[in-house]
Amino acid sequence: MAKQTFSGFEIVERQLAKLSRGTVKRLVEAGAKALVDSTKESVKTHHHIVTGNMEQSVKPGQYHETLDGGWMEVYPQGDDSRGVSNAKKAFVINYGYGGNKTAKTGDKFITGNKRKRQSAVAAAMEAENQKIINEANGGT
Repeated sequence: MAKQTFSGFEIVERQLAKLSRGTVKRLVEAGAKALVDSTKESVKTHHHIVTGNMEQSVKPGQYHETLDGGWMEVYPQGDDSRGVSNAKKAFVINYGYGGNKTAKTGDKFITGNKRKRQSAVAAAMEAENQKIINEANGGT
């Protein structure tokens, strides 16, 4: 009976051991940060700033983990100084309300530039992934 032995897998095993469940969280957080930046830029580009409260409140929500991975929602959080929900304001501006669509409402400032936003998130996650790989290989 033939016998084969392999060496060198110890290095790979150590590298894989460094990749923990926190890796997925780091990737998701990097993507969420890019989405926050993209959303804030979209608010400014579409001139949806009166007090700046909605723009400043765009943040990632709580991190959720499943067996398949993780996810975070990014949206305007909290209420403005008058007690109006920032998320509700963003929803109405994005989708409009009822049949009353004006130049300032229903303009899809969030959902309209989907490809650009997806590209920004993917690029951020790829950059973070490369950083994680470099760290696992002993680099910085």
